[in-house]
Amino acid sequence: MRQEQFLNRCKVICHVGPPGAWEQIASNGLRTAEQLILDADLGDEERQNLLTTPRQESVRLSVGGEEVILRDQESLFARKDLKPVIDSGLDMSDWIRLLNQRVYFFADETPYKKFLDRYVEREGSQDVIWLSPLKLLAVEDIQLELTSKSTGAVARRTGPQKPADTFVPLFRFPDKRPTEVTVLNGLGDLSSVVRAERHFSDGRRELLT
Repeated sequence: MRQEQFLNRCKVICHVGPPGAWEQIASNGLRTAEQLILDADLGDEERQNLLTTPRQESVRLSVGGEEVILRDQESLFARKDLKPVIDSGLDMSDWIRLLNQRVYFFADETPYKKFLDRYVEREGSQDVIWLSPLKLLAVEDIQLELTSKSTGAVARRTGPQKPADTFVPLFRFPDKRPTEVTVLNGLGDLSSVVRAERHFSDGRRELLT
């Protein structure tokens, strides 16, 4: 996929975070789960466990004196045995490391709305950060990778679903709308952010920036 094809397929992209996420993002950038875990006030065993084990529930961390919430990965628990869905050469800890090293953005309204509605109902509100794909491509040294799969979910079919090459650079991705846009190792430059808003369970929206 060329850059102009990406821009044609993805007019806007967005990141959904727990309530209060925008204030932390505005101060520290979009950090990956791995970066937050490494910087958190944790013991070695707990840190290693979070880096390599799927999160069945959300986890609250203390990072630099602030409370940060790591989103759950409950969709991965749709199967009792996850080994068959991981491609040969990987184990579950490898897959969790790959997931934890990225920040995720929705490029399609349908999965975005489904995800947002689920967590707004559960937590009362969610922060949505909208980015300009054009400005995102202009960020220096960005490690943009796309995927055609919902990486945090397990489909109801047999055979491996989580190969090592799930995340691919823009130039290797086919000319179609990606399911997820990801940035490896986080995004400290927020120049591509065009809007942040808080969505509430009663339908209200609060503009944050």
